[in-house]
Amino acid sequence: MSGWLPWYRRLKEGLSTVAGAVLAAPLKLPPKVVAGARYVALVMGLLDALEAGQPDRPPTGGEGEAGQEEPPDA
Repeated sequence: MSGWLPWYRRLKEGLSTVAGAVLAAPLKLPPKVVAGARYVALVMGLLDALEAGQPDRPPTGGEGEAGQEEPPDA
């Protein structure tokens, strides 16, 4: 991690790292721990996919005012 990251990014990266380490561990871990790590890895993957799909443009705030709609992006 280079520089300062917001707390939620650090938490997300930490959880992803821990979940990956638990799933790749060559040790026999309790089934509940492995199942929990799988769920955490799934949620982290979903969050990454959702964040990657969001556009980086600011909200316009003028949607629907005066009956005008924005033209669709081409």
